[in-house]
Amino acid sequence: MRLDYKLAQLIPELISISLLYKIVGKKEVYTLEDAQSLQKRQYTIQEYRNKMDLEFGYSPERMLLILRDRCQYLIEKDSTLNNPHIPASYFQDCEQITTNHAQHLRELVTKNIQENT
Repeated sequence: MRLDYKLAQLIPELISISLLYKIVGKKEVYTLEDAQSLQKRQYTIQEYRNKMDLEFGYSPERMLLILRDRCQYLIEKDSTLNNPHIPASYFQDCEQITTNHAQHLRELVTKNIQENT
């Protein structure tokens, strides 16, 4: 994983403005929607606004930084063992384990295995 993190630090800097244009098209001013389509939900709305360097959007240079952030995020995400972004609603019907976590989890797994074999 150490090498993956090195890649995540080094590769984004190799992304050029011409590559940005190939990915999102060439514009003088990019909109909030352009930035969100590139970076997805990795920034809060306030972070998107804070990154604006023009009155109503982003310069190509600022979008290049956002693209580099996205690239770094993707490399780092794929470097981790578990980063699925599962929404909390997925677990709403699951039993909550609030005490004696390891033992309780072992019991649930054992029960599930016995019921399904």
